[in-house]
Amino acid sequence: GAAGAAGAAGAGDEGTREDDLEPPANTQYTVITHNMPRPVHRTDFVTMRDKAGRDFECVLPSAMTASQDIAEASKVEAEEVVKAEEEKVVEVPPLDSFLAPLAGRCFLRNEGYWSFEVCHRKKVRQFHEEGKRASLEYSLGDFIKQESPTVTPETARTAVVSHMYDGGTQCDETKTPRNTVVEYRCGPGKENHIEKIKEVSTCAYLITFISPLLCHHPLIAPASATRAKSKVADYLFGLVGTCFYRVEGWWTYEFCFQKHLKQFHQENNVNTAEFLLGMYSGDQATDAGKEVQIDEASKDDTAYFPQLYSKGTNCDVTEEPRQVEVQFKCATDSLNVIASIKERSTCKYVLVFYTPLICSHPSFQRKQDPMRNIECYPVKS
Repeated sequence: GAAGAAGAAGAGDEGTREDDLEPPANTQYTVITHNMPRPVHRTDFVTMRDKAGRDFECVLPSAMTASQDIAEASKVEAEEVVKAEEEKVVEVPPLDSFLAPLAGRCFLRNEGYWSFEVCHRKKVRQFHEEGKRASLEYSLGDFIKQESPTVTPETARTAVVSHMYDGGTQCDETKTPRNTVVEYRCGPGKENHIEKIKEVSTCAYLITFISPLLCHHPLIAPASATRAKSKVADYLFGLVGTCFYRVEGWWTYEFCFQKHLKQFHQENNVNTAEFLLGMYSGDQATDAGKEVQIDEASKDDTAYFPQLYSKGTNCDVTEEPRQVEVQFKCATDSLNVIASIKERSTCKYVLVFYTPLICSHPSFQRKQDPMRNIECYPVKS
């Protein structure tokens, strides 16, 4: 078995070296046999024979082997970088893919008498409101296509994603449908917003939309924005400006990341009851070593990252403001979703939110018993 192989390896000619790290007591060993020759860079091996009489060179899971593998990987990586430079190949994600969190969202801008609404990849409209009702409205077009340029180091600072909207309300002057181009640009801050609106020609519009999401493109982001992520909060940037909903019986819950959490009941599209459960108060832990927690009182031992939302509507029972702890947990199914919301004590709530964004943070990597492989390669006869 694996333990026997490990014992035989320890009895080889090399013996036990002082620079080898002592493996943990719960280390599990697995013998893996390959059908290819031993890589020449892996020199810490012993010769062993299986039950069929075949000889193998078995590489030990030692500090020397680990060091040799790292050196070889660095060598291969350096060769690939040189090759990529020679071929002028730069693999970066398409710019438009960074706008995915805007799906299903609409944005408003008031320009005096008129208000403008951009619904991402759906439609653009212009309207005038009186008494919360649109008394005058024009369609400025429905989404038809996009133009997302290939970003290069030379064009990174001026790169834009253009969305074309056509087929709007017919223009009296031109006798053609109104149309709009929405240009998405990288911009500072945390808010996605309509920056400006211009009628470039009669009934043809250009809308400039600023989105910090585009600033995370590797060729656009400044050095400060592409620094190594160390805190869990850094991994949640993709949720900025996004709201999520969950229906629980009579109540509907609205969670807007780093903004607020509301509870309301709606009839005929009108809120007949509404409570603010909390406004964003910040991450509950600033010490990177204590960011991730486990609820010891719960049967669920899944790690989570907490955020506090406080100063909600005053509670009739406790006479204190409502508050919510939002617990972010790793989702392996690639969905951002409110999993549950519970009232832990009177007017104090816990919302569990699953997201794939934090799964790559070291704190959410599942810890297992240490494994070591003894890799055996056939000896040429």
